Amino acid sequence: MIRVRRVYTVAITVLALVMPGAAAHAARDAGRAARVTTGVSADTVTVGERFHVTYQVTYADSLSLVEPILIAPGTCRVVESRWEHADGGAVRGQVVFILVSIDSVRVPEQVFLFVTGHGDTLRAWSEPVDLEIRFLSAESQDLRPLKEQWTMPPNWLWWILAGAGVLALAGATAWWIRRRRARRPVADVPRVLIPPDIEALTELERIEAMGLVARGEFKTFYTLVIDAVRRYLEARFGVEALDRTTHELLRDLARRGDTIQGLGALLEEADLVKFAKYKPDVTHAEAAMKRARDVVVSSTPRAVGAQMN
Repeated sequence: MIRVRRVYTVAITVLALVMPGAAAHAARDAGRAARVTTGVSADTVTVGERFHVTYQVTYADSLSLVEPILIAPGTCRVVESRWEHADGGAVRGQVVFILVSIDSVRVPEQVFLFVTGHGDTLRAWSEPVDLEIRFLSAESQDLRPLKEQWTMPPNWLWWILAGAGVLALAGATAWWIRRRRARRPVADVPRVLIPPDIEALTELERIEAMGLVARGEFKTFYTLVIDAVRRYLEARFGVEALDRTTHELLRDLARRGDTIQGLGALLEEADLVKFAKYKPDVTHAEAAMKRARDVVVSSTPRAVGAQMN
């Protein structure tokens, strides 16, 4: 028994030493695969003044940049954002900010998301931008001293009459609302819960009726189909599906012991269309819709003793 405890203690110690090193190694790999440089158009700004921040993003060919790019404004407000793609895995963006704070000028670090060929997510961060606030000089010739504020003498009679009027209006409003509710009783409407499989199949029919495949809008088609399947998986199995990569979602389902035939192939094909610029044909898109329906139907529990027609 003592030997078993010693072996368990040694294993825990080794894992504690190895895991931080593995996390640091993954962070170094992400830094080499993608890099962000930042430039700013000014050193000081005044309240309400615009300034430009330039972001130059370079990344390896094996990564796909997730768009749209979301900018955190910090103590400022985003006025305009323009992004240009260049060959060789580079994106250059110019974001116009306007200062709305009187305390500080800070544009926080921005996070750029990338997807690897295996469906994993990498992140790259930019440097934060800190500027100084330039205040108008109090000795400027355009500024004049303020006049002394005029103070109105109190008129207690007016305040008493105004308060009485407000109370009378509030009482009349309450009486009218109570009388209206008494005349029109509201019946309780029972809430109807739609099963996850019915909701998912209905959504898939709506997507198919949109005619996206016929118009060649394959990326939008695959995005809507996979979102419907992921929402079904969240409601059916209680896993976080919308914010997970393909690898993470399949891993979470496997840990629960839930294996769904055809789900992995459907998710990987959708990732190729959304992130790797893969262009399928009409036949593949229609087959993807059929696989999505099969995933929902095959993973829906059936009542005991139910018979198939």
